Amino acid sequence: MMLRPSVALLASAATATLLASWPSSATPSHESTTPLRADDGASAPLRPAPARDDGSVPSTGSDSPRTRPAVPEAPILPNAYRFVSYPDFLNQDVADLTAGDRQTYVDPDSGKVLNSTNVAYEEALDAVLSEIGSRGASDLLVAGDLMEGRWGRDDSGAGVFGPVRNDRERLAATRQAAATYYPAWSDRLAAYGLVPFPALGDHEIGDNPWRRPGDKWIDFKRRYVPAFKRLFARKLLREPDGDRRFVDRPRRGQARDTAYAVRLDRNVLLVTIDPFTRRDGDVQVRVDRAQLSWLRGVLRRARRQSVPWVMVQGHTPIAGPVRHRNSSTLSYQGSTGSALWRTMVQGGVDVYLTGEVHDQTVSVRDGVVQVAHGSLFYRGEASYLIGQATPKRLVLENRQFRGDVDFSDRLWTTSRLGAPGTVTYPDPSVVTGTLEARRTRDGGIDVQSSSGILRPTR
Repeated sequence: MMLRPSVALLASAATATLLASWPSSATPSHESTTPLRADDGASAPLRPAPARDDGSVPSTGSDSPRTRPAVPEAPILPNAYRFVSYPDFLNQDVADLTAGDRQTYVDPDSGKVLNSTNVAYEEALDAVLSEIGSRGASDLLVAGDLMEGRWGRDDSGAGVFGPVRNDRERLAATRQAAATYYPAWSDRLAAYGLVPFPALGDHEIGDNPWRRPGDKWIDFKRRYVPAFKRLFARKLLREPDGDRRFVDRPRRGQARDTAYAVRLDRNVLLVTIDPFTRRDGDVQVRVDRAQLSWLRGVLRRARRQSVPWVMVQGHTPIAGPVRHRNSSTLSYQGSTGSALWRTMVQGGVDVYLTGEVHDQTVSVRDGVVQVAHGSLFYRGEASYLIGQATPKRLVLENRQFRGDVDFSDRLWTTSRLGAPGTVTYPDPSVVTGTLEARRTRDGGIDVQSSSGILRPTR
């Protein structure tokens, strides 16, 4: 089978791997709960604060990314496939609005030329992406919230993307913003040799909430969720010639353009879901029926072909509680009692990678390891997960930056909630958590050791 030999092949080769037969290995099975063995010299568990009613766990004080102690690095697996997972990167609209022949715009209040980047941001992004690009992995998984995405509004009144007086103008402004920020995001990653595999987050459809009486912009983004999804798919999930990057996707339903499955390597299948469905006049955090049916088919095929590791990525956590920072704490409706979770358990999913909460928590439920992770770059807390996979072993390592921010000025964005004007990352990242798992004889997953922030919560 022809696997992706280089970054230059980008997503087109990833598409090709779906057309080839899948190699055999131990068949995943999750009929019983994953055993958890004693940690081999691991540090004491980080005990999260009591869960709130919404199932989230605020991380504050001594339990914060800036203060968590470093732990020893994870072992390096010979001949392993390596990948990076960084949900919520960037969770902000970052682009040079003054580049090329673009017209410049001035803030009507301050008189400053408006821009969505500056020297500090470019240097900080270089520090983070240069390190990620040096880790021997080219595939970058991003489980949602690439953008700030509050498009179709203009809180400053500057008119950068045109007028927003009615829905027709709001949609035109949204298209202009998408045409500016999505390519800037993709081009930035390509410059560091990184190939993105993105999932749809709530910020890609305007950010929650989607209902508020009397708010015309919120009414707009709820009505135009399909248009937001099409823009995401058109800019990120298609080739320059318009062909789809991924052939394995739902053929109908609301996620037909935004969900996909791809064989990253002979050892790893990645399934990306879209957990947002417009229904009953609102946006619900649940997959639609067509997507769920498609997922079942993907997992049946993976089981038949004995794929060593099956990973699903989606923006919202399913199992709780999880730590959170500066997050609205969206979570999947129905939690581990949902049809989606039951489908993943019965279908042999090993790992569920999720974001939204801008912090890290590992939960083991029904034989599935949920890794809620990621962070907010613009708050000085950038972090990413390095994964290694062989037919029998899976190793994860969380790397945490400790940056500085200055809110005395702001980047310009379409909403008044702009990012801080300055963010810096003067030091390399440190390892704050590791997890090592093996395939069991019956096809399950055994978490053999863990440390720091990746130690599973009980």
